[in-house]
Amino acid sequence: MIISENTFNNITVIALQGTLDARNALQLKQFKSAAASTTSVVINLSEVDFLDSSGLGAIVSIARVKRAQGGDVILACMNNKVREVFEITQVYKLFDIYDDVEAATINAEKKHTSL
Repeated sequence: MIISENTFNNITVIALQGTLDARNALQLKQFKSAAASTTSVVINLSEVDFLDSSGLGAIVSIARVKRAQGGDVILACMNNKVREVFEITQVYKLFDIYDDVEAATINAEKKHTSL
């Protein structure tokens, strides 16, 4: 799992690359980044080639922490394999999901300015 990040207007975009499963879900949950100091996080899933329940749990865990801090987690760029996991488990109901990072970031900025 490769994790990279960029911050724009108090929104952190975290891009994940590779497999997000039990072997590396903890790596994502423990990822110490600028996301800790920004209001919202956009997670770009375009390069995730596999996601299991542990990886899904890591994303939900990040969302819980961020929401407890008054922020949000928004998902972007799900491929069909990743989308299927979210749909089967119905976890997609917990997130705003966008087809591209730009739309997700714009939405995060709108939410931030309305707070």
